[in-house]
Amino acid sequence: MRPINTSSLFALTIPFALIACGSADDENSLAGSFAKGFDESWNTEFVAGCVSESKKAGASEADATPVCTCLAEELDKSLDGMSEKMNPPEAKLDAAMEICLADI
Repeated sequence: MRPINTSSLFALTIPFALIACGSADDENSLAGSFAKGFDESWNTEFVAGCVSESKKAGASEADATPVCTCLAEELDKSLDGMSEKMNPPEAKLDAAMEICLADI
């Protein structure tokens, strides 16, 4: 059995790792694909959860959906990354709510 040339292996893995991970701004990279997928999923889940909670509070789905969609869009603009999307600051929620309710 031939010994593995670790320097050759290392040289091959570095470019692959750099291409695979890439920047979160590059949708073709692993990080970019993950960020894009997270954002799409977050928006869908946020709107669904918002509509569900609004219905529990007595709103109709037809009334809640545009407000919840607006909230998701406004929060998407103002929240800074995944950590804020997982736990949005109250001030940013309030600001988005003011904008969206003003449109009604």
